[in-house]
Amino acid sequence: MSAADPSVFVAGLSAAVAAAGAVGLAVHPPRRLGGRVRPFAQLARSRLGTGSADTAVLHVEGPTGHPVTRVLGPPIRRLAQVLSDLLDAGGPAIVELRLRQAGYPDVTADQYRMRQLAWAAGGCSLGVALGVVTGQPSGVVLLLGGLLGFPGATRWRSRLTRAIDARRARMRVELATVAQVLAVYARTGHGPVEAVRAVTRRGRGEVVAELTEALAWITGGVDPRRAYEQLAERTPEPAAARLYRILGSATRSGGDVARSLLAFAEDLRAERAEEVARRAIRRRSAMLVPLLVLVAPVMLLFVAAGLPHVIFGR
Repeated sequence: MSAADPSVFVAGLSAAVAAAGAVGLAVHPPRRLGGRVRPFAQLARSRLGTGSADTAVLHVEGPTGHPVTRVLGPPIRRLAQVLSDLLDAGGPAIVELRLRQAGYPDVTADQYRMRQLAWAAGGCSLGVALGVVTGQPSGVVLLLGGLLGFPGATRWRSRLTRAIDARRARMRVELATVAQVLAVYARTGHGPVEAVRAVTRRGRGEVVAELTEALAWITGGVDPRRAYEQLAERTPEPAAARLYRILGSATRSGGDVARSLLAFAEDLRAERAEEVARRAIRRRSAMLVPLLVLVAPVMLLFVAAGLPHVIFGR
């Protein structure tokens, strides 16, 4: 067994991790006294006139969590941040916005990064283990780790993209109906906010959920126009942003908002009809592929079979 054998490296790394874990369990690190002495020192300085007493620091909290977590947590989180910066454009705000648009409001940016890192590490480990088991050279082992680690690292990003696309499709289906119902309430004397409140009480769906969130902001004291504008900035569907801006403008300018909502609904239905027509054309074109690939060669063979008789008379 040579020194360049990957199994030697894996065995040594495993032994080092096992030894570090055993030492961490057997010998606990000494506690630092700075956190315990600092409140009393600050109180003494305040009595001498060299500082002000801060009662908040008199409450001393010891370190929380397992020592291994406190030691390895910061570098792991930093590695997860670097990986997320390489794969996802933007900072934590953009990641949290995409999580919200995908329908994962309970998942924070840090949790998303840690899951991304976990899947990347799992893919790399699987590739390295596969290379070691099959007895591949070190370069091939590392290549397999990288090839299997990349799909694992991009799994959550692809999952978010699919969820956002699916949510946008559902919102496009709902928007025309929601706009027409809002127009009906507006024609019966309801204001923009009252019409939205009536729709959210009786409706369900992605658009209604976002309108419910805007109503919660308005109830909390946010200006209606600002609430709808903020909702338009966060929604993943541009057509929904148009609807929210119409409602926001109606809260300030007044006017016949029902006419604007009905025109918006008609435009959506026309765009939907054009989209269905384009999809039908693409599917008809896709149906020609089996004919060209399978049927056309057979027909050419039948035609070519009679050519010798036609040309040479036999």
